[in-house]
Amino acid sequence: MERKGRVFTPEQIKTIQTRVEKLKDTEEMALLVFLLLKTKLKMSDLLSWFNKDPVKRQNYLKEHADWLADYGSVPVLFPKTHQAYLNQWKRLCSHLFGVHQATFEMLKRSLGTFKE
Repeated sequence: MERKGRVFTPEQIKTIQTRVEKLKDTEEMALLVFLLLKTKLKMSDLLSWFNKDPVKRQNYLKEHADWLADYGSVPVLFPKTHQAYLNQWKRLCSHLFGVHQATFEMLKRSLGTFKE
């Protein structure tokens, strides 16, 4: 099955949003997905300048500093590689929804498809 163009269902997106909202303060994967959903940043941005520069991070989230809770000034938010997070995401989506080979891009496409 071709991955390009695949999206999550509205119910799956709602479940993902609910879970990451609850867990973002204690799980780095939940925080990463939360930020993907809430910001216009791509995964590459989140794991590069946003990840490693607390000042730029705070400037970007001026009105939403509460999104990062106690992590606002942490030097590195996400210590793993993109591949490590992608593998974890694939396992999680397979376990929760039976969606195999899920990608982070599916989140962005899904949000564009199912506007609330």
